[in-house]
Amino acid sequence: MKKYIGKRLFQLIPIILGITLLSFTLMQTAAGDAVDALYDNSGGVSEAVKAEKREELGLDQPFLIQYTTWLGGVVTGDMGVSYISNKPVFDTFVSKLPATIFLTLTSILLTVLISIPFGILSAVRHNRFTDYLIRFFSFIGNSLPGFFVSLLLIYFFALKLKLFPVMGSGGWKSIVLPTLTLAIAMASKYTRQVRTTVLEELDKDYVLGARARGVKEPVVLYASVLKSSMLTIITLLALSIGSLLGGTAIVESIFMWDGVGKLAVDSIMMRDYPMIQAYVIWMALIYVLVNLITDLMYHYLDPRIRLEQEV
Repeated sequence: MKKYIGKRLFQLIPIILGITLLSFTLMQTAAGDAVDALYDNSGGVSEAVKAEKREELGLDQPFLIQYTTWLGGVVTGDMGVSYISNKPVFDTFVSKLPATIFLTLTSILLTVLISIPFGILSAVRHNRFTDYLIRFFSFIGNSLPGFFVSLLLIYFFALKLKLFPVMGSGGWKSIVLPTLTLAIAMASKYTRQVRTTVLEELDKDYVLGARARGVKEPVVLYASVLKSSMLTIITLLALSIGSLLGGTAIVESIFMWDGVGKLAVDSIMMRDYPMIQAYVIWMALIYVLVNLITDLMYHYLDPRIRLEQEV
């Protein structure tokens, strides 16, 4: 097990190098840079002033020198200073993480509470009215774009009913609408996946045998069928957790939720290269670690899966 974990963590090194190099290259090919973005709204700034600022930030250096300088700083624990705010990148990025983590937890929790019971109910009521109704609403929820759901929730619950604030991250009410926006799409998708997985399990021999022995239906569903379906459910949740921890840029921007997703969007708009690279590293770490944890949970839920075989 330790050998397997060590191998997966070692694989993170070339992944981070490749992703950061690619993102650095893409940023260099974009029109303008951080200096242009910084002085665009100032008006009347001469090219000499811009050139001096580029020299100060090291943006006048060749591409490979800029990248190796940045990479050398990261290796030594220095992620640089933001071109826009002039604050340490690491401190700024870490300060945004609690908001994103909180939004991730609430969204995943609400998604699980909706998708698993309704997915099982839809499978048990296969091809009946309840099944059709759940499938209809899950289809609608999965089809609506996130930004459209955000606007609908804002219109009805914030502007018309005035139950929740439109934006901001102060107080428990401000988390409700962003959480609902994310959970509606995820729960709709996962309800259909849970239904499909449970239907497959219900046709297997061990379920028929349990029913023949007189085991109560709730015990069959939740003690046997649900446990066997957890591999699929965990895979889906792991992908969503990785995406949510990376920050949901659209939702965070619409609701002005001060997380890493909104920070990434603002940094891209302002060509803040050090901050963007910090976000890229975070995304790479999240997906590798989430996938590693998922594989370990596979091994725990189904001992027939031997991680040592992959070493």
